Amino acid sequence: MKQKIRKSILQDAQHFVRIKNKLPLPKENKDTTQGGFLLGTDINTYKFYIENGYCLTGVIKGKIVGFGILLPNQIVKSSELWEKRKKVNWTININDLENNNVSFIEQLAFLRGHRKLSLVLSYNLVKTGFDKGADFILTTTVQKPIINTAAIPYIKSIGGFKIGNIDEIYPKIGNINSDIYLIKKNSFYKKIKELSFYELLKSNEL
Repeated sequence: MKQKIRKSILQDAQHFVRIKNKLPLPKENKDTTQGGFLLGTDINTYKFYIENGYCLTGVIKGKIVGFGILLPNQIVKSSELWEKRKKVNWTININDLENNNVSFIEQLAFLRGHRKLSLVLSYNLVKTGFDKGADFILTTTVQKPIINTAAIPYIKSIGGFKIGNIDEIYPKIGNINSDIYLIKKNSFYKKIKELSFYELLKSNEL
């Protein structure tokens, strides 16, 4: 099966929307390990992320099946996202976040059945963030109204740990509660080499 990851291009935005629409908020299942749902993003926002952030696209047999979006420090700290830190119930002192280079994994989404490719893309997304100067990378996982555990094992396997929790309100969805995770640069470079599938990741570096 021919599969690859590549840097995203503007034309990919329509496919990001397509994938987003196939990952709706579950209505009955309160616990999902198969992926997630994506909040509050339209095609113009995806185009902005592709032009100004770091985005990767997963392709199998010519069909786009997933993507990842990492926002660099300059976008993170000038955005509504950074303003929301005042509403977070932090379990750490955030002085280091205030004073250092912080990137944020905005979205990571794959259609079902592509776990290996999603791991390769995730690795390249995080590695590029650190290679480009990030000291810390943040990401979130939804806890309410559903529990989305899909990314947590990978986050923890590369040294990530929970540092806070936030309540938010999204139009058309309502109340959302999310845990916040932190990945440190030094921990990532050490932990990634301990993974059983490290050689697979290494052989698929961009």
